[in-house]
Amino acid sequence: MSTAERLEPGGRMHTDPRISRRRKAVARTRRRRVVIRVLVAGLVVGATWGTFWSPLLRVRGVKLVGAEHVGSREVAQAAGLDDGDNLLLVSTGEISRRVESLPWVAQAEVDRKLPGTVRVRIEEREPALVLAFGAARWTLDESGRVLAVGEAAEGLPVLAGASVSDLEPGRQLESPQVLDALKAYGSMPPALLTDVEAIFAPTIERITFSFANGVLVRYGAAERLNSKHQVLAALFHRLETEGSDAAYIDIRVPTSPAVSPAAPHNEATLTEAD
Repeated sequence: MSTAERLEPGGRMHTDPRISRRRKAVARTRRRRVVIRVLVAGLVVGATWGTFWSPLLRVRGVKLVGAEHVGSREVAQAAGLDDGDNLLLVSTGEISRRVESLPWVAQAEVDRKLPGTVRVRIEEREPALVLAFGAARWTLDESGRVLAVGEAAEGLPVLAGASVSDLEPGRQLESPQVLDALKAYGSMPPALLTDVEAIFAPTIERITFSFANGVLVRYGAAERLNSKHQVLAALFHRLETEGSDAAYIDIRVPTSPAVSPAAPHNEATLTEAD
């Protein structure tokens, strides 16, 4: 038996007061630990509920930045978002990929904005020209992607004569005539590019441009384009300097260009009267 504990008369055990205080302190510490564990468990449960089921974190809307041709409803549908989704659990990467499948969207960056908004920054594709079949129109970007049906942005040249099938928004065209026409058109310097009114591409060897000055320019295949652009710019400059008009210019072989002068006005009138 320890010196701290001894048997008193009557059979009762006497315990040193210091031992009693220590035992009580240990008991209090154990109770405190139990209380702390219960509180921590409650906090975890509360945080879990707040994260997964709290109505405060439900997706309430989509905020678009940089969009002109797409709307919030269209983006939400493409992303598969609805009011029941939890803002913290949606995948921003997956939303970006889905939104980028929309015809007009080149790139989409997605982030969360508490308490319930998905913010989507959009970089849209630039329309390059309008593909025409009779009265039907399709707007294309520089890569040949179909952006819209029945819309013709003002000032865009019209591409005609190309053979294309299965046209629908979002489709990437693979027609050689369309791609070569876009390549030739897109590589032009601004001084030429802004004056193009129409493009004819029945075959890749017969690509022809119609310019605002009324001249038809036979480009041929989309090859040696830098040389063709330089020759055409020089010929246009010469015609302007000389005050001459041309009906068409053939630069399919840029080292041997051909210029057909426009018919005199009186001669054209006589021919029409005949």
